[in-house]
Amino acid sequence: MALIVLIYTSSFVLFERWPIQIFGGDPWGYYAHLPSILLFQDVGNYQKTIDATAKYEPNMVDPRIDKYGVRETPAGKFCIKYPLGVALLETPFFTAGHLWAICSGGKYAPDGFSRPYTLLVGLGGIFYAVLGLWLLWFMLIRYFPRTTSAALILTVALGTNLFYFSVYNNIMSHVFLFFLHAALILASIRFWEQPGRGRAMQIGAILGLIAITRPQELIVAAIPVLWGVNNWTALLKRWQFFIRNWHLTGLVALAFALTLLPQLCYWKFVSGTWIYFSYQGETFDFKHPHIWDGLTSFTNGWLVYTPVMLFALLGLVRLPKSVPDAVWPTLVFLPLHLYITYSWWCWYYINGFGSRPMVETYALLALALGAFWQWGSRHFWKKWANRIVITGFIALNLFQSWQLHEGILWPQDANRAYYFAIFGTIHPDRNALIAYESGETQPRRKLALVKELAATGYEDSTSVFRTDQPVFSGKWAHKPEAEFSGGLEIRADTTEVKPGDWLRISIRGFVPGIHKTWDRENMARICIEISDSAGKILKYKPLRISNKIGNEQNSIWDTGDAGRWGEAAFFVKTPSQFPSDGTIKVYIWNPRAQQLIVDDLSVALWR
Repeated sequence: MALIVLIYTSSFVLFERWPIQIFGGDPWGYYAHLPSILLFQDVGNYQKTIDATAKYEPNMVDPRIDKYGVRETPAGKFCIKYPLGVALLETPFFTAGHLWAICSGGKYAPDGFSRPYTLLVGLGGIFYAVLGLWLLWFMLIRYFPRTTSAALILTVALGTNLFYFSVYNNIMSHVFLFFLHAALILASIRFWEQPGRGRAMQIGAILGLIAITRPQELIVAAIPVLWGVNNWTALLKRWQFFIRNWHLTGLVALAFALTLLPQLCYWKFVSGTWIYFSYQGETFDFKHPHIWDGLTSFTNGWLVYTPVMLFALLGLVRLPKSVPDAVWPTLVFLPLHLYITYSWWCWYYINGFGSRPMVETYALLALALGAFWQWGSRHFWKKWANRIVITGFIALNLFQSWQLHEGILWPQDANRAYYFAIFGTIHPDRNALIAYESGETQPRRKLALVKELAATGYEDSTSVFRTDQPVFSGKWAHKPEAEFSGGLEIRADTTEVKPGDWLRISIRGFVPGIHKTWDRENMARICIEISDSAGKILKYKPLRISNKIGNEQNSIWDTGDAGRWGEAAFFVKTPSQFPSDGTIKVYIWNPRAQQLIVDDLSVALWR
């Protein structure tokens, strides 16, 4: 455990994201309850809290006009959509930061957002992660040898995205939920070993904290209810226990209700009702869950970015032999958790490294991982294969966390081509940048130019989009002021293009200095559209133009240089179903009217 504390704290310092992480998005929403309630007493309005934030983040968007931030209620007040649970758990660290600021002799403002608060609240995230791992240790040693338990703790701590959410983005709800899940499982084990009033109230309080941290996580109540139940007879006896010991059940409910009370009072104050759905405009679509995408997509898919947990899923088969008490709770909780999690409208959950709602499940899945580990330790070769593979996954997780910190990897907007283009690299090349934007893997083998299929230098002197200041070649260039313009159309039956051929699209771009953009989403794109004879689009690929100008680092964050010409070019493979009478269209798409000039568009055939 000391090693994990050392790695976590040193990574927290080296990544050094804690000074800024609370100033926007979900982290701000969870945290803002504390300065609002304890310092400014502006609940329902939040003007003072927002003003205090703006001192350190002048460019922040007022969360009251952000549709994903603070919403107005029917009562005319504003409601922070994020529940209070995270703020309650952060309170000791916020209090310590406040005392530090007060005692700093004016060096730090006691305003909730100066350095003492950001540092100590960030360290609070590490505290709860380590505490959760510590509780997990006491749970694991009941079922596995101490060496196996230590290996499991190390795997969960360093081989999963718990590491990322503990040291890099640790004011989100998930590291706190991991701690609460671990506490609930251990409390459930101890309760069924020796039922008692104190342990019953402990379970109720933990369930209440989980409910006001992430309400949909209440399905975790299946764990204390079903722990130790492994057949229908045991289920009947469990039901009879609840009936006979109604006073213990009542104590669970009482502790749960008392813990829930702060959230209910908050909702009543800001909305006028005791129960209020604060995520207005955001919904679940239970008819169309994205479970497979959530597990395997390269856009923040769970198993893509935390592959070591595939062993936990395989270990479910061995769980009845290793930890029979956990079988029914796992079989009830895990499918429900997956279904609810990936029915959310944003099933890929931005602001994370992999699927962040799965972080809290690791306390329970550690048992299934242990079952797999135990099975893999029966023979010498299995034991060493197991160690080597899991060590590799730990190394991969730490390296990819570093890649994300460096801006090389961006899982929430990734695709298969981009993932493999930057896999294992510390210096992305141009192919990686192209893969990120187009989703197209550039050819790995050497190609030869067959011929140029079509080209334009935009020399039409009658075009309303022509310009002569500046041009790359010839007399005129093109200024794409319409949403769609400046294209070429190629009929396959007039060329030698066949399925599986490569097309290289190239265009020159220039951005006047005064019109340089810092927003990637505002950039114009060169697009290729490959259709069949009926007009059905078989393939569509876009590529931003202006961020290819300069950008020697091939960074996905670079928006390119202004005042100079550069080339944007990429290869696109024709689809296998491309017919001999199909159509290839290339055009500029400029939906946000970026001010730029283009010249010398060409489409060439390569094999």
